[in-house]
Amino acid sequence: MSSVAAAPDVGLLKALVARIDQRDPGAFNNLGVLYHTRGLHAEAVDAFLRALAIDPRMRTAARNLEIAASCPGACDTRLARLDERITANPDDRAAQRDRAQLARLIGRTDEATRQLDALIAEDPDDAEALFERGLIEQRAGDLRRAQRWFERAVNAGTQGNARLHLAEVLYQRGHNEQAMTVLDHLLAQHPDHADAHSLRGFVLGDMGHHEAAIAASRRASQLNPALEALQGDLVIEPSSPAAGADARVLGVEPDGALARYGLGLAFRQRGYFREARQEFTRAFAQGEDPRMVQHALAELDLLDGDSTSARARYEALLSDHETARCWSEHGVALHQAGDVAGAADSYRRALRIDPRHALAYNNLGVALADRGDRNAAREAFTRAAELDPTLVLARLNLARWYARHRDPMAALALLRELAEFHPGDAEVCHTLGRVLMQAHRPEDARDALVKAVDGRPTHAEARYALAQVLEALGDQDGAVRETQQALSLSPVRKDARLSVGIELQRECPDAVGPVELLTLRGGTPLAGVQLAADAVDDLLPDVLTGQSPPAERGVEQRVRAACQAADDYAVRTLHGEAVERYRDARELLDGDVSGQALPTELSLWQRAAMGEARSLCLLHQAAAALPLLRRVIAMLPNEPEVLALCAAALADSNLQAPRDESRGVLMRILRQDVDSAALLHFAGDVSLRLADESLALGFYRRALAIDPARPTPRVAIARLLRLRGDLLAARLELVAALASAPLWREATVELARVHRDARRLAEARAVLVGHLGRVPTDLEALALLADVLTAESRYDDARVAVDRLLRHDPDHPVALWLDGLLLTEQSRLRDAVGRWSRLSRLADAEPYSTRARAALARVPLARNAHDDDVVFDLIAPEHSTVATPRVPVFTANVA
Repeated sequence: MSSVAAAPDVGLLKALVARIDQRDPGAFNNLGVLYHTRGLHAEAVDAFLRALAIDPRMRTAARNLEIAASCPGACDTRLARLDERITANPDDRAAQRDRAQLARLIGRTDEATRQLDALIAEDPDDAEALFERGLIEQRAGDLRRAQRWFERAVNAGTQGNARLHLAEVLYQRGHNEQAMTVLDHLLAQHPDHADAHSLRGFVLGDMGHHEAAIAASRRASQLNPALEALQGDLVIEPSSPAAGADARVLGVEPDGALARYGLGLAFRQRGYFREARQEFTRAFAQGEDPRMVQHALAELDLLDGDSTSARARYEALLSDHETARCWSEHGVALHQAGDVAGAADSYRRALRIDPRHALAYNNLGVALADRGDRNAAREAFTRAAELDPTLVLARLNLARWYARHRDPMAALALLRELAEFHPGDAEVCHTLGRVLMQAHRPEDARDALVKAVDGRPTHAEARYALAQVLEALGDQDGAVRETQQALSLSPVRKDARLSVGIELQRECPDAVGPVELLTLRGGTPLAGVQLAADAVDDLLPDVLTGQSPPAERGVEQRVRAACQAADDYAVRTLHGEAVERYRDARELLDGDVSGQALPTELSLWQRAAMGEARSLCLLHQAAAALPLLRRVIAMLPNEPEVLALCAAALADSNLQAPRDESRGVLMRILRQDVDSAALLHFAGDVSLRLADESLALGFYRRALAIDPARPTPRVAIARLLRLRGDLLAARLELVAALASAPLWREATVELARVHRDARRLAEARAVLVGHLGRVPTDLEALALLADVLTAESRYDDARVAVDRLLRHDPDHPVALWLDGLLLTEQSRLRDAVGRWSRLSRLADAEPYSTRARAALARVPLARNAHDDDVVFDLIAPEHSTVATPRVPVFTANVA
């Protein structure tokens, strides 16, 4: 349509604005659709926003707004006005909230989240920002997080909308009594709140109070007849690419708090997956938000084991917009289908988007364990547990990992802590019972498994395990009874394995069980109720069928005890003590290993030898470990950890040939598919000792690719970039490190160095002052602050920092050097000479002792000059204590 032909229509449309009911959100929604069909996208956005201002819960207008806002230039003017307000007054929180709200409404969720998080960080009691944050999580379907945000908003004093949404989320999560309490409180303050009465009707109906539910619904209809009326709201077709596409008119468009999607969430929360799928399918057919509905259906596909359908849905979602949650769940779909390598890649993609996504780390650990990478799997589980201490699944998998690798005591330590905080968790009790069986403690195992069965009577594996324990304790009748119950629940036993998870399991834990992966099934299918003794024996290991376990040889027992003691010392960084215990364990087996050693003995010897070599390297005695490592590398020629320790031992030599060999060993590691970020970081440190910065940078970047949330490789990369002079790239790496580990000391101090070298002295000072406010005894940071203050010519402040340094350490080289410089600034040359004379005699004070001697050598040349004729020039300082090449800090030139 030409602009000339469109002009009369446009004028007519604009004339309608003054004639429609200003309180009718549907009228403004329909007007927005007509604007959109005529190519007036900015006017369409204004109309949809007007509709949402009248009825914030109008889903039709919200969907239309997202579609219209995606058109070029549709929101530019409105966004520009808000940006101008913020630029004119950066402290205008109302403008910032309006900007975040608009970003949420037009579908820019990530942008809105960042802006709201910044507002909440400045004012944790910003009720409007908290409410908006909850709306984002509710729209994404994460009801657990949405509930937390709405609760915070209510506690911060927001008005009725937050309470209404909180009640809706509680209803959808199945907490009807809590939802009723919130609604009663809301209606006590606002007795004519139609939406609250409507929601109260649904909650009462779900609780079985049908007469009260009907009364509440009638009251809602009296207050707002539109709740019962059929809505003829126009909807923009999402597939419409052109301005002139036709709009579709729906006969009934279910808006409000309880649309089909909301009902589906409520069904899903209670475990009614068939009914939830029906509601989601209807929601999609009626034009409700397709992304939200497809995501909900994809999660149901995962729970049903339909990995093909789930994968197709997730790939369609990811082609539109990538999120960490979708990538993680896409990996679960691949994992279900048996594509473990593809699943691991999807989990890593999730972590690149959100380095703090604990569930993705847990799932990656399962994939790594399935691929046989044991150490990397343990590291992933540990990282997941550190990022989110409330993630039971990660700690449970870590305990299973320890049990699988014959360390039941470490598993028990984790499981007992979990059982203490989650006494009703059936899976925790089941795993605890199995580990207690492994540790030959059948009575305790029985108690744990009974708790698991009580917590989840349908837990077939717990019943099978309980039957084993009862059989071992001589309770034949109990064993038969539990086996019969287990057979009725599952005719075959499944091998215990690590578990992946999706966010849905955390949102409705009572309804959603574990996500099943492809497993090897073991055991013998049994039928009937009569069990012969040999049939029961087939279900039980020898140790629990009355046969005594084979006695462990005395030497192996002593070796295990010594290795365990050494591990405990190494964890506490007492590596000297650890070396002695590892050496004792190794020497007990040296004779056996040289002959025909059993696999167990060989494994124990390798464990002791590796532990001894590792502790020697951490004690900076790697050269002493070289003969031992050559023996180990002959047995395990391609083990990455052995190669890394061997490279470290060779790098300690002052001869060129061993250093060249070390570089060759490092190249062998680089050519392998190593999945341990810690090992790759260690190899990067060894490369630095060889003065090969390019190789070190390669190792650090590979470590970062494997674990994007690990801050240590980012700091190492930033340090190398700073020494190369690439200060902007270094600063970006440090900012990313602090995003994943806020207030981390190494990243904070290094960032201050980067600012200082870039002559951004005010920023360096701000970083250091904030850090020293938290850790006032950090002498390295205090010395760096003194440097910065001196470079800023803030001599009085620098004097305070230097005096504090000297109180902590009277022989601090940096403090003595700076003290001399500050004294010369005060024309106190003789006192400065005294400080530098003292500094020149100190050992291990380079490069400051050399500078002090150079300054003293030139002082006599000015013996006839006045003190105020002495001039010292300052050059950018450097006080890093790491073993990297140093840059001259100051030069002293005496006039």
